[in-house]
Amino acid sequence: MRLPSGYFSPQWLYYNGRLWHHPTVRLHEGEVVYFSPESQSIAEKVEGLLSPCWGNMHTHLELSHLRGGIGKGLGMIDFLARMGLTRGQASAAEIRAALTEAFQEGTCAFISHQNSPLPPAAILEGTFVQAVGEFFGLRKGGVRRWHAMRRLGYPLTPHSFYALSKVLLRRARRRSAYPLSIHFYESWEERLWLDSGRGPFLRFFQHFVRRPHPVRWQTHLRRLHHRVPAIWLVHATEAPATLMERLFQRFPRLYVILCPEANYHLFRRLPPLHFWQRYVHRLMLGTDSLANSPSLSLWPVVRRLWMAGWRWESILRACVDTPRSWIKPSPFWTVVAPLGTQAEILPDTKSRLFLRDGDKNEEHSGSL
Repeated sequence: MRLPSGYFSPQWLYYNGRLWHHPTVRLHEGEVVYFSPESQSIAEKVEGLLSPCWGNMHTHLELSHLRGGIGKGLGMIDFLARMGLTRGQASAAEIRAALTEAFQEGTCAFISHQNSPLPPAAILEGTFVQAVGEFFGLRKGGVRRWHAMRRLGYPLTPHSFYALSKVLLRRARRRSAYPLSIHFYESWEERLWLDSGRGPFLRFFQHFVRRPHPVRWQTHLRRLHHRVPAIWLVHATEAPATLMERLFQRFPRLYVILCPEANYHLFRRLPPLHFWQRYVHRLMLGTDSLANSPSLSLWPVVRRLWMAGWRWESILRACVDTPRSWIKPSPFWTVVAPLGTQAEILPDTKSRLFLRDGDKNEEHSGSL
């Protein structure tokens, strides 16, 4: 499979942070080497919207074997219980199949939380996969988990502010050259715990420690912010709008990763999408795992946001521009087609990897 080269005139092009109508772009192995805002006769016409490939900034590839295995609307506690000890048991073939499906729909880069090694055979050629070692634990055994993650050689991140012992909280505050990716206000159970120290999490945590106490997450966030290049808060489904406004004002290197399809699967509830569009410059997009999401492709997320009234520029900034600060995928392109005359999504609109005619029949697992 070859990166696209040639002159192209798409119906719409996302380039330099805006949408262009019938421009001309010359690509050389996927890189833009010429751009004109006007359509030129030399260019091959492309139906639909052409965008640099998308980045899925939050998933758990090690849970790819759980596709369809955990019911909808369970909430966080039941989801954690049903996931249980199966974490990390996805085979290389299952992970590779999930990546292939997403890649074919134009999602080419992935950030994966790992509690186990990511098999090299699982990584699809042409994709960018950054594994981060996720650690958690309220018992003393959590320190062993931290050491195991450290030996993997991945950048480390705490799972959340609520699932760490005092020892792990101190280790989480160490300096890091890579952003921290932290689950935050993901569920109503978590919100009750973080806000007032009550709710189902209290009983759940008593299985691990006799007297659980809510963590002072504001203090830890302030300390972390000075020691890492950025903090990514994942989900924020139940985060109050006034709280997020204060956090964005106070912490300039704070970002949120939305995973609306996963949130709806577990909680029958979406993040406040109209609110988040106001802060698109601080957003990225993810899917979470196949245990609670239909695929690792961002296409269902993109479609969800467009149906919620988001402008294309806002959607594509969140899955193209902001992620490029932290990832460098191969320069593939994504096509969304067919579209209406005003770039509206139609019932049969889909996304796919952009390939020249000569490339379409080649295997996605082939060499670049």
